[in-house]
Amino acid sequence: MNFNFYRLLTNKKSLFIILLIVFYPIIDLILLNYQWKEKFIPNQSVFLVGNSEGHMMQILFLWFLPIYLLIMVCENYIQDLSSGENNILILKLGKKKYFGSYLLFSFISSFSVTFLSLFFNFILSFIINMDGLQNPSAHISQKLLDLKPLLAFQLHHPTMTNLTFILISSFLVGILAVTITSICFIFPSRKYAYFLSFALWYLLIMGNKSILLIFQPFTEYSFSHLLHIFLQTIILFSCIICTSYVYKVKTDEI
Repeated sequence: MNFNFYRLLTNKKSLFIILLIVFYPIIDLILLNYQWKEKFIPNQSVFLVGNSEGHMMQILFLWFLPIYLLIMVCENYIQDLSSGENNILILKLGKKKYFGSYLLFSFISSFSVTFLSLFFNFILSFIINMDGLQNPSAHISQKLLDLKPLLAFQLHHPTMTNLTFILISSFLVGILAVTITSICFIFPSRKYAYFLSFALWYLLIMGNKSILLIFQPFTEYSFSHLLHIFLQTIILFSCIICTSYVYKVKTDEI
């Protein structure tokens, strides 16, 4: 585990990806204030709310998550396999600990980087836009709020809502990283790993049950709709992770 964190913090490509993940929300806040004459209130300025025109930073951040996670942490197993270092580590740690530590590292690192990026944007939004007055949610009718109790609750507790969605989003990114690492276990080739990871992700972000709905607060979707998407995603990811882990532990590696 310590070796993986050392590699993360000393690898130039990984550090570049971390900087990208941190800077996308910051750039979005700058664009938000540049595009509109009047500043948004802090809770409507947060990155995940998506009030900037064109949503360019959200697209770059969320649509291309697999490639960031692969470069940052998930393809480490492929590198170990090509260098033969996996054999040394398996002999030293054992299969269960070797593969288990990779999965745990993928989650912790991806969750932490995402959470710190989104939380830093949250803090900056309150500092930079503390005098903001524009609030799109103020124009939502009471009739609609009566029909959408989850939206009404979120608007009554905006700060708690933003923090909750930051946590949920970071958790989903962490689980996605574990899933992509699992794909790399079974298909230890960059060509297949990248293709399958993107195919899985784009399958999940398309349609009216897009996983991206869980990343955005203050939407009109019901709790049951969002919960269905969340559980469906977690079940799918869990199946891939468990299948990959059991397969690698039970098959000959050396």
